[in-house]
Amino acid sequence: MKTAMHVQVNSVESVNDIPFQAASLDIWEKKYRLVAKDGTVLDQAMDDTYKRIARALADVEPEDRRELWNERFLWALRLGAIPAGRIVSNAGALAHKPATSTINCTVSGTIRDSMDDILDKVHEAGLTLKAGCGIGYEFSTLRPRGAYVSGAGAHTSGPLSFMDIYDKMCFTVSSAGGRRGAQMGTFDIGHPDAMEFIRAKRENGRLRQFNLSLLVTDEFMSAVSNDEPWRLAFPISLKELKDEDIDLQDPAKVVWREWPTNGDYVHNEDGLVACKVYKTVPARRMWDVIMTSTYDFAEPGFVLIDRVNEMNNNWWCENIRATNPCVTADTWVQTGAGPRQVADLLGRPFMARVDGADHASSKEGFFRTATKEVVRLQTVEGHALRLTADHRVRRVVRQTRWSQETEWCEAGRLVAGDQVVMNNHRENVAWPGAHGYEEGFLLGLLVGDGTLKKDAAVLSAWPSAAAANGDAPAPTALMAEALRCAQALPHRSDFGGWSEVAGRGEYRLKLAALRDLAIALGMQPGDKSVTPAMERSSSEFHRGFLRGLFDADGSVQGHQEKGVSVRLAQSDLPRLEAAQRMLLRLGIASRLYRDRRPAGAALLPDGRGGQRHYPTAAQHELVISGDNLAVFAERIGFADAAKATHLKTLLSAYRRKLNRERFTATVESVQPDGFEDVFDVQVPGINTFDANGLHAHNCGEQPLPPYGSCLLGSVNLTRFVVEPFTPQAKFDWERFREVVKVFTRMLDNVVEISGLPLGPQRDEIYRKRRHGMGFLGLGSTITMLGLKYGNKASVAFTQDVSRELALAGWEMGLELAREKGAAPIMDEEFTVTEEMLRKRPEMKSDGWRVGARIKGRVLHARYSRYMQRVADANPELVDELAEVGARFTHHSSIAPTGTISLSLANNASNGIEPSFAHHYFRNVIREGRKTKEKVDVFSFELLAYRALVNPNALPGSERPDEKLPDYFITADDITPRQHVDIQAAAQMWVDSSISKTANVPTDYPYEDFKDIYMYAYEQGLKGCTTFRFNPAAFQGVLVKEQDLKNTTYVFELEDGSTVELKGDEEVEYDGELHTAANLFDALKEGYYGKF
Repeated sequence: MKTAMHVQVNSVESVNDIPFQAASLDIWEKKYRLVAKDGTVLDQAMDDTYKRIARALADVEPEDRRELWNERFLWALRLGAIPAGRIVSNAGALAHKPATSTINCTVSGTIRDSMDDILDKVHEAGLTLKAGCGIGYEFSTLRPRGAYVSGAGAHTSGPLSFMDIYDKMCFTVSSAGGRRGAQMGTFDIGHPDAMEFIRAKRENGRLRQFNLSLLVTDEFMSAVSNDEPWRLAFPISLKELKDEDIDLQDPAKVVWREWPTNGDYVHNEDGLVACKVYKTVPARRMWDVIMTSTYDFAEPGFVLIDRVNEMNNNWWCENIRATNPCVTADTWVQTGAGPRQVADLLGRPFMARVDGADHASSKEGFFRTATKEVVRLQTVEGHALRLTADHRVRRVVRQTRWSQETEWCEAGRLVAGDQVVMNNHRENVAWPGAHGYEEGFLLGLLVGDGTLKKDAAVLSAWPSAAAANGDAPAPTALMAEALRCAQALPHRSDFGGWSEVAGRGEYRLKLAALRDLAIALGMQPGDKSVTPAMERSSSEFHRGFLRGLFDADGSVQGHQEKGVSVRLAQSDLPRLEAAQRMLLRLGIASRLYRDRRPAGAALLPDGRGGQRHYPTAAQHELVISGDNLAVFAERIGFADAAKATHLKTLLSAYRRKLNRERFTATVESVQPDGFEDVFDVQVPGINTFDANGLHAHNCGEQPLPPYGSCLLGSVNLTRFVVEPFTPQAKFDWERFREVVKVFTRMLDNVVEISGLPLGPQRDEIYRKRRHGMGFLGLGSTITMLGLKYGNKASVAFTQDVSRELALAGWEMGLELAREKGAAPIMDEEFTVTEEMLRKRPEMKSDGWRVGARIKGRVLHARYSRYMQRVADANPELVDELAEVGARFTHHSSIAPTGTISLSLANNASNGIEPSFAHHYFRNVIREGRKTKEKVDVFSFELLAYRALVNPNALPGSERPDEKLPDYFITADDITPRQHVDIQAAAQMWVDSSISKTANVPTDYPYEDFKDIYMYAYEQGLKGCTTFRFNPAAFQGVLVKEQDLKNTTYVFELEDGSTVELKGDEEVEYDGELHTAANLFDALKEGYYGKF
């Protein structure tokens, strides 16, 4: 069948004047044209769509510059800067589509191996797809089919069954009228169900809303190359290790691997997870299964995950193989608003106070990760923390009189005698909160030496006891301070203050208001515990409470020869632990001596004027010494004049400086402490928080960006070809670079109008401002320049255009950082770790040591493998980026641009692909139709050639007046190796992903096909995808007429008879006309009548 096209050659002077074909306009009208709810057309022409986009993105600029940038953005759009589909559709359309996003691509958080989390992620994915975004997930975190689930008392159906839920959810969201959200499902090559994943699409209609890709490791590729066995395994849980007799040292049963999450799994010091071997297969046999599936079904794709991680610009804080160590809900965290427990901070952003400085957490605050086995880290000084064994705390590796070097160390690796770092808040000990100094002082006296009764709280003062630390006959100053504070509380008009108890040498202050306050804060008659509500109080309450407590029960002891100390003795150990935490928040370190005096009996007054032996509880003692004494005297001190004078006298008599506090504690033990819900948080930049006083690492920043997303857009290369199809054909490099720079600014503004539905998604995109600018029309452009796609000249051009896009983009990234500020991650500080030095040995050569602090912009510019390549081309640029930072962490990505290319680019070739064919059909979904509809499509270079050179040109014709030049080639004319060579040339300068499909003919030999993936691996690609038209398996979106003519479809009727039809034949069924190919596909795949 030949389709005529009538073009008036004399009306077209350049490639920019070529009229849009009907298929392109149709897609623009259906997908991108803005129409009001009442049907009013708002984008009358395609240029109106550009004007809407330019205005929406220019409005992000300062008001006095909006018109300037509106004009510049519109200029770039008209010259081939094409934002991704969600931007084209939704930018400037908020009033008409308030629940949509301008972001095409997002990544799910890790799907954890629990029913709650699986379904939570389904909900999040549904919201993301509803907003029009695509989303990717990894499913190999779920236990294999047949594994026992102790909670359910049954065996699991495996990850693929849960993928079916996500698949149906996506189809349902799409069927409800939203844009079909693309889903990417990835799966680890070492998972026991990997074979089932590979073969999933052999089942009719299964997982059709997914693109599937295997995460292939270097370990597996090595096993294939060396013809070694490959072990399929899944992590061993701590519970499983206890319940089963598993020998972790038996390599036939256990293999140690990196895994997406440590979870509750057994792992070693290197972070590798112990995996139970379910089966062992020859690696080459598995390789053949992968190749057979991709040959027949074009899936799964092939992601070389180790290479992806190695080349990631954010290599130091993102890793697809992530862990999530955590702390328990009762952990105390010091914040800018005062002390809070983790349970108080769930889902709430806060300012984490670390060494006296406040740092913003992510917007979601703490979040639950799992129920895990925890350990109790106990220090000699008394500080303790319950956490997972893989949670890191800061350990001292070297300490001198003048310096201290530290590193992050997993709690489970600590041994007795190790020193861990405590928080030093001395520079910032003030925070707001409930209750003040006066209330705190009275409660301190009550806890120390008072009585809480049902009708009142009673404070006591003992003149005789006052002589223990001085010569005063009565604690008059203390009593006066207590009376002053009591008068600040509500009291009766006949309140008489202190009263003497005749014959007992005791003074009492009875306060009903103090009773009410104590009970409101959680105390009870007979139980004077320091409650969580008291610890959540203001810094002034802390100061008053500690003064009252030490006035009542504290003492000043010692002398210069043996040392001076302030001591607090109690039998209530939790009370002393709380006092120790409160002291540390005010910058005062202390040591808690447990069982200072063992339990026994003591001779005590019997209340009747005599004495008797009473049993006594063990006594513990909290001791303050060194330069902490001076800080105590300044910030807390004593109201008791005798104690205050005694401390002042001893300190003033010191002939040398007090020992400087190093704010470290010595590990006493790390012991298992049961199973408990555990929680994590993100504190960007410092990646640490105060956990019961210790420096604890926050771990939420480690996964490949949790809820990450990327801004996408492509430059249409065909718009920069001058004098196409002539010996003088050339590419306008200067104009191309200028469009890239303007487009970079335009894309950056998309962050501010992203409309992402989930808070974590918005946090991630604001923090890193990840761009994904690429280009489309490479194949068309190469043809218009008179080159053959895949030859050396075309490979060189591909590398050149990728490099120029990259350099122009990073130049604008620097300019925008100077004007608007760098991406927040660039200004954050990170701690140098052993892992960083292992991944980047050059850091050690440059003088970086474990524990040092380094800016994100330095890690990005100096030590990213990609930016090192940029430095080879423009070292001055990278020097400045290391100094200033970039506006974004990533700039380039070659996205799949099929719909955008066909519509807004008039069917310029997709991304970096050659044209699929110069005339073919596209199967499109039409609302109301029961199958897809076949639409004629022509390549842009064919349209251009007909318009500028020969209006009679016809693909495949040998007639001189219709024949096309021999450089007019299509996907089927290019060898798989040429496809890989083009991708490798582009990847050198593309810092993120590349969408590239090696198209091969239906009759391409299988043995040759198998070599494509190995060649891609050898060429250093991050991944590889192939497509071979196989009508027996599925009906693709793009279809060539000859393929349809060559394919016979067999339909079985109700009476058992069969009808054979060629794929391009039309057949009436259910009252509609369909092509035989589309009808067969719809019936087989189960989507007939569901659009």
